[in-house]
Amino acid sequence: MAKKKKFWKSPSAEAAFRGKEDNLRKTLREIVSGQSRLLHRPDDLYEAIANGLDEIEKIKDVKVQLELLAWTLRCDFLAFKADDEEMDTWNDLFYDAGTFFIEVAKTYDDKDYIADLIHDLAVRHVGGEGREVVFLSIEDVMPVERAKALIVELLGVIDATELENREDVLDAICDMADAIKDTENFAKASLYKDPDKSNATLIDIANSYFVAGDIAMAKQWLGDVKDPGAEDEEAFLDLQAAIADREGRKTDCLKYATRLYECFPKVMNLSRLCMLKSGSELDKLLIDHVKYRSTTCDTSYMMLLANLKKFELLGQYVNHFEKELPAQDAAELNAISDEVERAGEKELAKHIREWTVEEPEDAEAFDDRE
Repeated sequence: MAKKKKFWKSPSAEAAFRGKEDNLRKTLREIVSGQSRLLHRPDDLYEAIANGLDEIEKIKDVKVQLELLAWTLRCDFLAFKADDEEMDTWNDLFYDAGTFFIEVAKTYDDKDYIADLIHDLAVRHVGGEGREVVFLSIEDVMPVERAKALIVELLGVIDATELENREDVLDAICDMADAIKDTENFAKASLYKDPDKSNATLIDIANSYFVAGDIAMAKQWLGDVKDPGAEDEEAFLDLQAAIADREGRKTDCLKYATRLYECFPKVMNLSRLCMLKSGSELDKLLIDHVKYRSTTCDTSYMMLLANLKKFELLGQYVNHFEKELPAQDAAELNAISDEVERAGEKELAKHIREWTVEEPEDAEAFDDRE
């Protein structure tokens, strides 16, 4: 048997690793300040940040990890500079950095240090999706009261400072307030953004109260909405239906849900209406959706049928659109297959899997018109 090698800690080795940390910190700071030569070489820039995340994972000092992840997240403005076809790749990179930050922050006891890092990310927010992940997950890394204190601090910055990125900072505050169901400060930040109280803002505030379980306040804010136009009517009707359902007003809920679906015939609105139907009425509603409102394969509709356990209808739908299935998202089709199989419909699940292509972007829908 081969002998295991002995590894000895040495000051020089530790210094070398600290050197890597310092180099990564320097690289990230130069990117954020606009001084990095990598800014003119997008591929090398992406690789540097991606490799940096790998290096951060190897660091044992959690505080240093968090600091370097915060610097990485401050680079999320780079996604806006990418070509359209590359933007998703950049956003995915910073999404990974954001989730990495959250996972590490959960383990760190100094919540004031974490709050300071998030405060810095919020004040310098420019709308990037990376740090947005952090704002929306703030309840996972610190107690609600500490998170609320951070929100109050940030609102104080808004009151005391003329910020060029004021709208983005307010968006960060709204994300954090929404995450911890801090309805009062969500409303305050929303009205800072929109002091004229547009219908969209009133609906957002009403929805925050609804999610927090304060139905009376939700109805009060929703009552201030006047003549919602096409841009706001869907959200308005959806919230009306949700409130009526929560209060047990089934007749009103059905009225709002029907109007919602008729005006905006999307699968998510169909789903709400389906919850209020049964028997032949439900089957007719589902069949009519395909007959009159759906001309191409829709995986969200397939999942709705699976959730409703309408396997006969799902089988008919799959047979009708099976030649379009290879072009659909494989992850979505696999989720549907798993749901169907769990319900005991193994043959139907197998049929869907037979038409599932793992890389749909390389697949084309069959065309047998010739």
